[in-house]
Amino acid sequence: MIYTVSISIYLFALVGVGIYKTKMVKNSEDFMVAGRVLPWYILVGTLLATWMGSGSLFSGAGLGYRNGPAALWSSAGAWLGITLIYFIAKRIRNFGKITVPDIFEIRYGRFAALLATIITVIAYTTIVSYQFRGGGKVLEMVSNGMISLEIGIIITAVFAISYTVLAGMFSVVYTDVINGVLITIGVLAALVFMLINIGGIEEMIQIADQAGKWSMFGNWSAERTGDISGPIIALSFFVPTMLLLMGDANMYQRIFSAKDGGSAKKAVFFWVVGVVILESSISFLGLTGSVAAEQGIMPDIVQNEQGVVVRNAEILGLSPSEDELLSARQSGSESVIPAIAIHGGLPLIIGLILVSTMMAIIVSTADSFLLIPATNLTRDVYQKYINKNATEKKVIFVSRMLVLFLGLIAFLLVSQFKTVLNAAFTAYNIYGASLTPALLAAFLWKRATKEGAVISILTGSSITIIWTYLLPHWSGFKNLHPFLQELTYPAAGLSIFALIVVSLFTDPPPKKVLLQFFNDDDL
Repeated sequence: MIYTVSISIYLFALVGVGIYKTKMVKNSEDFMVAGRVLPWYILVGTLLATWMGSGSLFSGAGLGYRNGPAALWSSAGAWLGITLIYFIAKRIRNFGKITVPDIFEIRYGRFAALLATIITVIAYTTIVSYQFRGGGKVLEMVSNGMISLEIGIIITAVFAISYTVLAGMFSVVYTDVINGVLITIGVLAALVFMLINIGGIEEMIQIADQAGKWSMFGNWSAERTGDISGPIIALSFFVPTMLLLMGDANMYQRIFSAKDGGSAKKAVFFWVVGVVILESSISFLGLTGSVAAEQGIMPDIVQNEQGVVVRNAEILGLSPSEDELLSARQSGSESVIPAIAIHGGLPLIIGLILVSTMMAIIVSTADSFLLIPATNLTRDVYQKYINKNATEKKVIFVSRMLVLFLGLIAFLLVSQFKTVLNAAFTAYNIYGASLTPALLAAFLWKRATKEGAVISILTGSSITIIWTYLLPHWSGFKNLHPFLQELTYPAAGLSIFALIVVSLFTDPPPKKVLLQFFNDDDL
């Protein structure tokens, strides 16, 4: 009960901060970009806490449990993406708008902006849904089943939606700094204690190597069925993460919140340092959990989950399919961090910090990914097409109602994905392949045109839908080259190809438009 109580206290404290911060919300810009007054050190905390959601704490740790250091292929995509963003951080801040569709409208026109809004709402609502699932899994584990997964999902959704409705960006950024510091302390301390508990680094390497988990590409049979090479699978994790990060609307909205371009660039530099340290630690923490399970120090959560699947199948007189066992392996291993906190032999205070801030990070990330589509719909649909003369009070009210509506949609989406990993990479591919090429080209390639951007968005989104929902049901899909079986390559590749070719065959954008996107001056 002490873990559940600790989480409850922490969550209620976050809501208290949200209530307190409501008095700072005077206009829509305060609600959406925190009044553009954030110093670099606040930005670092909120960027780190926003990125480190369920995708890292569950799917990242689960990949570490199943594949050891090869899990870092997914994380490394984010590292490279942040590094590239560092070089254009000033340009982004100096552009000075609020949303990613703002960028698309000025650079590529209203139709491209509308497409960007639609893609963002779909992808980000999906991301919110797996934050809810992640929070439910934490509450189920720490309460030893007293809180079911379904009730845990409801509790997480209620806190996340309430917290965002209260004060928008102002209710998120300042608590993110505390969350970012505490989750870093919790993960690093847990990693040190787990290494001690399992007998040190050499013991970890030896046991992981025997299990096929100490190699560049890992034990990818735990990720895919069929005969697909390790490098192809590894890069299928690397590329979507990189594309999502480089186009992440949360990042752009936070950079827009910086007080100036210099603060934005400094924040991005320290952000990449923090993400490298924290995501690497999370992956290796997952691996120590796997080693501890091999040694009998803590339960083997993968075997437990597979056992449930097998028993359920036996009750029905069936044999579990390979895909069902694969999902069980992934789902079980994704719970490794709360399992370590409770069963890994950590000091109580470290376990409490770990699970409490883990839950807070999940809620905070859900808040951020709720705020983005709500902001987009408010600014890019409501204010432009429905009520152009809306008062500031009305805009804030509509933003809050949209947060509530999208939160409910995200809750309904939870059941559509069996694991956090599946939901994460579906959302990453939808957003990354559709929007990121044209978004980056806005700041990096003067020859990119509105026609090229529109065709790129339509190509990326169409290929994602076809490869995700239609082609896998085709009998000849398994006969395609493995490179073509992975959604990442055709979706991103064809989207970039369409952008380049169509842009080169259409008229270049006017110089007065380009001046707004290639400004490196200190403002």
